[in-house]
Amino acid sequence: MTGRTRRDAVYASALPVWPDLDARIAAAADAYRACRLCPRDCGVDRTQGPRGAFCRLGTEAFVYKELLSVGEEAAVSPTMLVDLGGCSLRCLFCSEWEHVVAPRRSPAVPLDPAWLARQMRRRRQQGARSVTFVGGEPIVNLLAVLRALAAVAPGDRLPVVWNTNGQASAAALALLGGVVTTWNVDLKFGNPRCAERLAGVHGFDAQAEVARVLAFALRDGAVDPATGLPRAIVRHLVMPGHGACCTRPALAWLADTFPGACLNLMTGYLPLGPAAGGHLRAAELGRRASAREVAEAVDTAAAAWRRAVWIDGVPRA
Repeated sequence: MTGRTRRDAVYASALPVWPDLDARIAAAADAYRACRLCPRDCGVDRTQGPRGAFCRLGTEAFVYKELLSVGEEAAVSPTMLVDLGGCSLRCLFCSEWEHVVAPRRSPAVPLDPAWLARQMRRRRQQGARSVTFVGGEPIVNLLAVLRALAAVAPGDRLPVVWNTNGQASAAALALLGGVVTTWNVDLKFGNPRCAERLAGVHGFDAQAEVARVLAFALRDGAVDPATGLPRAIVRHLVMPGHGACCTRPALAWLADTFPGACLNLMTGYLPLGPAAGGHLRAAELGRRASAREVAEAVDTAAAAWRRAVWIDGVPRA
């Protein structure tokens, strides 16, 4: 049996179906005419260009990085990682800040369906178990992603991991149901004050938005039977000075509300984006989390979580 044949045998039962893509694309294009796919609720006609859209995007998506990654959660790695510009939040500690505020910034190029089809075939042959759309925020790139997926031959498809900030409307979720296998959701904050100050959340409840996404992801159970992949992964970044206000309440809420999700506690915070430059609204984020802060966060997660906790993507021993 050749290497290609062995890979095909391993993944044959995991080939995604992605039903009704043409209908989903048409519905997404219609939604873009008065876009309310995220809680910013802009109502902008993005088919006419990005003017007035919080995400600064029209109908195109812009890819600024693509690679075969083994650095995501072990359950979905290796994964074909596709980084897309634009976002619905403005997190002052974002590692991708330049591409969030300027989606077309070099080296970004428009997401080309033919390119995605070729690259997915190549990454599958190299051993990718999934394709992860991240950013930035893939929700604001939904139409272009659906159009690109439609170009992928059925035998080259990979399960879709949607790495999101969890800020998505019910309409956006409906367009992605049956297309996304794993929802990888950021749970950033434990209270609205930090969400407003550090991510620019105004006029909506970021945690309630995350709850909507997780409820949707887990509506048919915690594991996708066709692939064995988890349907919901929740990431929480341990930020310096935010143990009491964010980590503890966020993890307690998650454990009580969505015990079926997989929790990945991320401990490698680095001061990046505006926080690295001493932004006044993020002064406490200009340093790394201390060893004590990380240890307390790990203990908090272990005490709150009924299932195994992942630390930086790897199940805790």
